[in-house]
Amino acid sequence: QEKAQVEEARYKLSDKASLAAFLQDADIRLIRAPYLFHLRRHNIPLPRRQEAEGEVCEKDSVQMSALVTHSEVRKWAAGSKDAIICSVSHAWETREHPDPCCFQLGHLVDTISLYEAAYYSEIWVFYDYTSLYQFERETDAQRESFARAMGNMHVMYAHDCSLTLRIEGLTPPHIWNAMLKDESRKVPVYHMPSGSLQALPLKELMHNRTPYLQRGWCLAEVQWSAVRGTTAQNQCIYGFYDESSSGQVPLTPEAFAEQMRTSAFTHRNDAETVVELQKKVFFERVTCCKEVFFENLLEEDLEKLVESLEHYKDLRSFKLKNWEGTPELVASLVQVLGASTCLEELCIMHGDNYRGGEENQGTGNCLAKALGEVLRHNCTLKKITLGFNGIETEGCKALLAGLRRNKIITEINIRYEIDADPEVLVKVEKIVAANQAGVVQNAFKRFWNVFFKARTAETENDGPKKASAETENDGPKKASAFPSALAAMLRENRSVETVDLDYKGIGELGCQALLEALRQNSRVWEMELRRNPEISDEVQKEIQELVEANKEALRRQKEA
Repeated sequence: QEKAQVEEARYKLSDKASLAAFLQDADIRLIRAPYLFHLRRHNIPLPRRQEAEGEVCEKDSVQMSALVTHSEVRKWAAGSKDAIICSVSHAWETREHPDPCCFQLGHLVDTISLYEAAYYSEIWVFYDYTSLYQFERETDAQRESFARAMGNMHVMYAHDCSLTLRIEGLTPPHIWNAMLKDESRKVPVYHMPSGSLQALPLKELMHNRTPYLQRGWCLAEVQWSAVRGTTAQNQCIYGFYDESSSGQVPLTPEAFAEQMRTSAFTHRNDAETVVELQKKVFFERVTCCKEVFFENLLEEDLEKLVESLEHYKDLRSFKLKNWEGTPELVASLVQVLGASTCLEELCIMHGDNYRGGEENQGTGNCLAKALGEVLRHNCTLKKITLGFNGIETEGCKALLAGLRRNKIITEINIRYEIDADPEVLVKVEKIVAANQAGVVQNAFKRFWNVFFKARTAETENDGPKKASAETENDGPKKASAFPSALAAMLRENRSVETVDLDYKGIGELGCQALLEALRQNSRVWEMELRRNPEISDEVQKEIQELVEANKEALRRQKEA
């Protein structure tokens, strides 16, 4: 790709109007989810922006342009249109086309089909090859659009009103090699010798199999995405979690610059540009960040986070769930947070299934001891949540000693530290109750709630995929709307394997929609429909026959 000069960042990263202005100023076009579904169904590679402008798609029998218009984006910014904007971070696997085998497209469709089922919003996708004008850019307007986009590309990945979907793995060798041998499968690309669009076999394209996490621009996108403050907005939808970086935490500018020294760039001097931009984005976001929520951090991620936290000068709430780290590292984390003059809420929890283990021996007690020391002098913390960290009585006593010197803490939750002496927990509760100046609250209420109710679906990177829904307290309207949304998702998604709809109030019409979807889906091998009394035995039997047929087909496939 051409090298573009990076202009100084000038777009705010916290309001819709600024993101909409960037999309319009740079003439960036987002892709509608139904168009991506269409491409996946027909195994058509993503087109360049130039060709996508003339494409159309259809949803609910309504025809529309494949690309979102600027008018629609302005309505979204004004609040009169609802949409979720997803920015895709991926590697280009050939010089001419990023995804010639449609492998990235498949994972993207699997993910956004779940979003369509879970939310009422439209899903708009930024994917550079189709959203930006590609080589050869033939007009001044196209060249200016590309330069403006590249000049502030961080906006797509760092903005509060977008989320990042990272495709960190390359097309697997068996798929790549199969397409190399099959010359009947061709990819429409710009052909430099002829100066026109031509369909070429994969073997005639210039391959680039450099791993995602060794590419400079990919790592920049990872870092821009990490400064948002919540890992929920920065998701790896395909990759390998044991790689050198999980992309969950922001690096200090110094650490990022070191990383760039060994990263691959098409133009080596792009590294300096990227380093300077990362530095600007890092300080713009973290110095005014008030809340962070990190999940599923590896030990090396936690190390990087400790280094970065000293720059969070206005942090009020810190939440960490599911993490790995040595006792010394955990103590360092607590000490850095304890030195804050603004922090009011602290939550450090392992998952519900955590029970310590030899590799984490003493980590929970070390956490509690470090926190006990912090509480002796900290005068801002008001609420602490600890759970499933493996804190034992020794650690709870250290925490208790710190609380006896602290008059600020008004709420503490350590109920789920299963190895702690109940008598010590009672003493902790009494001290906290006294700090509440007579306003006794339930200090041991469970912290983690079910955040998504009706129309919720989840997927994982590895292992069996499962879709589920919870309709309790959401009323009949949402409960009845869920089956049609789930059915629409199952028509596109090829990763979900099990569906749990037990006791969800699904009626005959909803079940008919699911039945029609299953006739087009060969992956779902289990569907739970118990305690839905309105479903007839006949329809339920046909559904079970379809899923059993899928199960048998998958068994034969694995045996082969």
